[in-house]
Amino acid sequence: MHPIIFQLGSFKLPAYGLLVACGYLAAIFYVSRKAAAAGLTKEALSDLIFYSVLCGMLGAKFFYAATYWGDFGPDFLSRAAYLLKSFQYGFVFYGGLLFGAAAFYILSRRRKLNVLRTADLFAPALALGHAFGRVGCFLAGCCHGGPTACPVSVTFTSPASEVSSAYLGVPLHPVQLYEAAGNLVIFFLLNAALRRSLRGKAPAGAVAALYAALYAALRFSLEFLRGDDRGALRLGLSPAQLISTAVFAAAAAAFLVLKAKYEKK
Repeated sequence: MHPIIFQLGSFKLPAYGLLVACGYLAAIFYVSRKAAAAGLTKEALSDLIFYSVLCGMLGAKFFYAATYWGDFGPDFLSRAAYLLKSFQYGFVFYGGLLFGAAAFYILSRRRKLNVLRTADLFAPALALGHAFGRVGCFLAGCCHGGPTACPVSVTFTSPASEVSSAYLGVPLHPVQLYEAAGNLVIFFLLNAALRRSLRGKAPAGAVAALYAALYAALRFSLEFLRGDDRGALRLGLSPAQLISTAVFAAAAAAFLVLKAKYEKK
């Protein structure tokens, strides 16, 4: 693919970084357009975005380091050096979601915002931004699929890509594009659900719960098609699948509780 968009001297514009930046901008644009309807001021919105994104990136990198630490080198210094050298790659989405959500919750409480209603506003934006990010993964070659003989496949040939050398020249599932498309579908569904929520026709928090359930189901399914290192398996499932199972169960339970409270009003 095209891991580097262009190079000017020693400066390189990585495709992954560019697409992630585009994802952030698209998500920010979306929530900015919807903020007034949700009762958010520009100041509160900017703080939520900044700290949630910052903590999300740190959490995604932390989970990546914790998952693959032993593969980075023989000792602490070499592992730390590798982590810094490859900082533009290597993020675990669920780690980012957990840390970002924690920062979002704390700041929302301090700002005395309706946490659930505000979370509903950000849920579609998260799916939209994630779709851009997965296209970036595709261009860089990270998070790639496993070998396939089906007509829908992609073959990476560039040694500069993040695909392991054993898979260069081998037709692979374009699983990054599958997930990007899935996130776009989730975005449109959540956008429609948010309109109902803002009109008071759905319980606060329902859109966020729906996002968690839909993405967990998508991620669980696509993990079977992944060909990169998924971490140690437990019960035949990858760490991401185990987390997806827990997230789906928690989201389903939360939705039922929210629905019951809403119907009692």
